[in-house]
Amino acid sequence: MSPFSTYKYSFANARLTRSESGVLEVALHTDGGKLVFNGHTHEQFVDLFHQIGSDADNRVVILTGSGDAFMDAISPEGFDFFSPRGTTRSTARARRS
Repeated sequence: MSPFSTYKYSFANARLTRSESGVLEVALHTDGGKLVFNGHTHEQFVDLFHQIGSDADNRVVILTGSGDAFMDAISPEGFDFFSPRGTTRSTARARRS
């Protein structure tokens, strides 16, 4: 189990708050505004949701965003799907799931 205190501040693009009754709010953002999705956030969110799912004290998860839109932009930065290294990494991650 991952205690909330160990991952609460571990994700640069997610603001996490949890009530005493176990309601976890996950606000996805880029620099406090709406989320710009890219390869780095993609990798980060895999780890984020693994941590959330490993914490039995989370009873309900509310997924939301910041700013005037949840996410209205995708950047190619950080994606590596078209190189042999990126393909191998993506395939290995899919097999672990």
